[in-house]
Formats: sequence, C-alpha cells, structure tokens
Amino acid sequence: MNIEADSIGQDELFFFGEFDYSLDSQCRVSIPKDWRRREGETRLILFPGRERDLLLFPFESFRDFLIKARRVSLANRNAQVALARIGSRARDCRSDKQGRIKIEKNLLEMIGVTKQVKMIGAVTHIKLCSPESWKEQPFADDVYLDEFQRISESGDDFMQMFMDNFGKK
Repeated sequence: MNIEADSIGQDELFFFGEFDYSLDSQCRVSIPKDWRRREGETRLILFPGRERDLLLFPFESFRDFLIKARRVSLANRNAQVALARIGSRARDCRSDKQGRIKIEKNLLEMIGVTKQVKMIGAVTHIKLCSPESWKEQPFADDVYLDEFQRISESGDDFMQMFMDNFGKK
C-alpha cells in the first residue's frame, strides 16, 4: 500500500495486512499486488530475522542502511562482523512480471516453510514465516501498543534500531 505524507515519498512502499500463499515448485511466492511497485519490478532485500522468519525490505529503505554502513570504520571489529553476517545472509530479490520472488530452499527450511508461507505486513517491511510460527508468537496487544507508542514518540534511526535488534541474536 502506498501512503503519501509530507516527509514520505509518493512511491514509497508500506505493508499492511497478512496473507497466506503457497510456494510454487520453484520456491517462488507472489508478493500481494498492493505491496508491489505500480510499474516495473519490485526490488526487495531479504534476510533472516530473529523469530524463525525472513524479512523483506524495499531496496530504497535498505539503501539508507547501506549508506550508513559505508561509514563504518574498518577498525570497528563488531560492526565489521555484523556487516559480514548481514552480507552473507542477505539476498537481493527482484520480482518477475507476475510479482513473484524466488526464495532459496535453505532459507525456507530454516524458517520451517515447506509449502505454505504467511506474509505479514510489518509497516516498513514484510515478514515471512510459517503459518504455525505466526500463531505461536507471544505478543500481547498491550506489548505491541507500548512499542507503537515508543516508535511514535521517538525519532529512532533505522540503523540504530536495526543494529539493536541484530545485536540481540
């Protein structure tokens, strides 16, 4: 779904809702039409998340991270290890004309997906997981609303949030 606001680009992608999809024989899954670019291919960066899931970020959002990653000192060992981990696990996914992306079988196995995949709109990105693991996630309404308030009240930087979350693994 595309949302327009003063500080948000007209063609930025945001993701709302949840969908159940079947993988085809080539391990491809269709991205919902509302989650794709209006014209041309949709480019997403995929990497493993924390909760036996895969995360898909629009390339434009991930570009902010890449720009900041360039400035990381080669002397910063922890940051270099984190960047190597991200680089080794991340995949550049481009949709075909039918809006499908291919996901490597080993990544699907890692999250417990064989045929059915749950696609969850996580506002700024897409979360892929097995339908069973989505049901099992213990996240009470009050907890997610607390996080909603925290995000609304702070100017959290994407890179800082990403590194904070990545570092907890």
